[in-house]
Amino acid sequence: MNTGASPNEWLVAHRGWPERYPENTLEGMKAVLEAGARYVEFDVQITADQRPVVIHDDDLTRLTGRGERVTRTSLAQLEGIPIATRPGEHAHVPTLEAMLALIGEFPEVTAFVELKRQSIRHHGRRLAVEAVMQRLRQAPCPTVFLSFKWRAVRLARQLGAPSTGWAFRPWTPLSRLLAAWLQPDYLFIRADRVPGQSRPFWPGSWQWVIYRVDDLESARRLRARGADLIEVDDLPGLLETADPEHES
Repeated sequence: MNTGASPNEWLVAHRGWPERYPENTLEGMKAVLEAGARYVEFDVQITADQRPVVIHDDDLTRLTGRGERVTRTSLAQLEGIPIATRPGEHAHVPTLEAMLALIGEFPEVTAFVELKRQSIRHHGRRLAVEAVMQRLRQAPCPTVFLSFKWRAVRLARQLGAPSTGWAFRPWTPLSRLLAAWLQPDYLFIRADRVPGQSRPFWPGSWQWVIYRVDDLESARRLRARGADLIEVDDLPGLLETADPEHES
């Protein structure tokens, strides 16, 4: 871990640029890529006809005002449901293939692809993981299969995922033991679940990714403690305000 590295080498764009664009859309992702993002993270649900699409919620109410569920809606139906942006402008839920194709246009960008638990629950673990892995095997960019469900992470590795990430909640001895057994390439945890200064990050072959961080000062403190990557909502804004003296 290099605390002096430029922020674009350790900041992860969370769902694109949700500060400016609808989350998980091609428009928001293109904006952060053009701003210099080297790492991006987005969410995947599986439609009723088993197509992976880039969206966080199974329930479409929050983003579209409609009550359909992604897991019970076909891709063709979903493509007809707009996500409201500004008056007169709309975006749509992209397919996983479309998102990966966009990211592949930018060199040296790694994509963290999080399969959501609702799709695992609705379709079953194997079908959901295989649907994602089918696309990741053909991805034009480096990818990391990510999930909160450790069994899904393990299955993805068995199905040939070159890189995996496990997002976990409680910072407990049991979670540490499971991480040591699972051996993911990345461990994700929310910033407010990281213990105080006296508790170091667990050593291992993985890299640590801390999410829900809003400012560079907090990000740098976490990096100084041993975090490798920091996930943020406003990556372009943080890059713009970064003081070069801190990165020398």
